[in-house]
Amino acid sequence: MDDFLLYLTNGLLLGVIYALSALGVSLIVGIMNVINFAHGELYVLAGYFSALFAHALGLPIPVAMALAVGLVFVFGLLIERTLIQPTYGNDMYSLIITFILSIVLQNAYLFIFGPYPQKPPNWVTGSTHLFGLFYYGNQRLASFLAGAAVIALLFLLIKKTWFGKMVRAVAQDREMASMVGVNSTRVNMLSFALGCALAAAAGVILAPIFPVNPTASVGISLTAFVVVVLGGMGSLEGCVVGGILLGVVQNLGAAYVSSGYKHFFGFLILVLVLTVRPSGLFGRKEI
Repeated sequence: MDDFLLYLTNGLLLGVIYALSALGVSLIVGIMNVINFAHGELYVLAGYFSALFAHALGLPIPVAMALAVGLVFVFGLLIERTLIQPTYGNDMYSLIITFILSIVLQNAYLFIFGPYPQKPPNWVTGSTHLFGLFYYGNQRLASFLAGAAVIALLFLLIKKTWFGKMVRAVAQDREMASMVGVNSTRVNMLSFALGCALAAAAGVILAPIFPVNPTASVGISLTAFVVVVLGGMGSLEGCVVGGILLGVVQNLGAAYVSSGYKHFFGFLILVLVLTVRPSGLFGRKEI
């Protein structure tokens, strides 16, 4: 039982980060119908930034994390304005553009940071005796709580604010939203940047546990896409449930069968869910 709870806890941690990263993909797809193949590269970029700011500049960890996420948000604005916006009306072009961007960024990371993994310092040290059964690292607990907090803030932003109303209006009916005064172009830009920032948040939260490297982005992007499809395209709630489900299944499968089959279990649960519900767990068109 001790081992099971330990593996389950690890799965919940990964699930929250999976959900956080996938929420960025889902937001961009739901609003703009754009698939950002460079999503994982932005996760890695934030991890590099937080490590650089903390180690080289000596900034406090929270400041380094916030600054890294902020810079990726600005980078997302630039990407949308210069690369994505000219492709409006042709989804294939935007897909190709983001695919090329992912390759460029991977090679840039390799050239600038080298092939070796890098990580920012831990925010906290020590461990906590969970359930009276085993000790669990405080850094992992802090990462779980931080990821859950960011997800909660995103839901408040989308469900309870004026910006969130505009986002949902554009996602449901772009033409009608424009008729009532919503600037859909600005909503697109901010939504894309917010999706990039969510990838960055996942990166800075998990980087102290799993160091980033130039090729880590491939697995991050793939997992985020799997979670989005598993939860249902355009469903934020589905991303959360799908991310947690995928994290738990992968971790338990790796623990009790083999770590070599970790991704196999993820795809297996995806196939099983889509067999029963082709639209995903919470599949719907609106956010």
